[in-house]
Amino acid sequence: MRTLTDDDVRSALHWAALFDRLRGSFLRKETYRAPDRVMIEAPQGGSFLTMPCADEDGYFGVKQVAVLPNNPTRDLPTVQAWYTLFDSAGVPVLAAAATMLTRMRTAAVSALAARELAAPGSSTLLVVGTGALAPWMAEAHARQIPYRRVLVWGRDRSRAAATAAAIRVRLPGLEVDVAEELGEAVGAADVVSCATAATEPIVRGRWLTPGHHLDLVGAFTPTMMEADADAVQVCDVVVDDREAAASEAGDLISACRGGWSFDRVRADLAELLDGSLVRGTKPTLFKSVGLALEDLAVARLLAEV
Repeated sequence: MRTLTDDDVRSALHWAALFDRLRGSFLRKETYRAPDRVMIEAPQGGSFLTMPCADEDGYFGVKQVAVLPNNPTRDLPTVQAWYTLFDSAGVPVLAAAATMLTRMRTAAVSALAARELAAPGSSTLLVVGTGALAPWMAEAHARQIPYRRVLVWGRDRSRAAATAAAIRVRLPGLEVDVAEELGEAVGAADVVSCATAATEPIVRGRWLTPGHHLDLVGAFTPTMMEADADAVQVCDVVVDDREAAASEAGDLISACRGGWSFDRVRADLAELLDGSLVRGTKPTLFKSVGLALEDLAVARLLAEV
């Protein structure tokens, strides 16, 4: 059995292959079998998760995840994970640190959605959040849309400046700036990508215009949210998976209390990628809670390289 560190994973994964594998996996989503993930409450508002999945070839994998929002105060990532992959004979073939896997697949899925949902000619990306995922979100999005400028906003300006510096290294040639005021930054952006551990809304619907695309990846429990109910109400909403979103997407669940309904979800990611949705005149919103099929698809990619 091969064992990979996060550095090994980062060296092995290339964006083009990652995008292709995830796109293909979502277009064959019905061939994956995954029960609801198991979530256990962790100390200080965190979560422990287990995410199993099997595919049509008989491969089976499990990801174990620790999400601890206070970890940045310890100089540790908020999200840390491990993956184990078994082949169709039940032989363990890969064990991998999955923190990097999770960052890259999360960013890649959002970028695939943004490519379909962002308005033509989008040139400015706003990254909301300063955690370890933020630079990966910027890099993945820039691999799908030819942005000219990236803005970074965070509650802590020094962390926002550090995130902006990290993005400049990854995306040389792009203008990268720290945003001082969030509402103004949303107004200046075409695509807004939120990757935070927020439990109260950060982005307001009143800031959004028909040309906006809002990408929400941080809230993966019913008690977390990054955008208010007005943002959900005014947007055409696409989710990674309808069933998972209905039980886990705090932004959308909260909006239901204000009169929105999951019946208004326009498409899931598989339908979006197969061309079933045409962008309308409303702002668009993509809500991702993260799916076990993404991890299995990427783990198999790692096993092949």
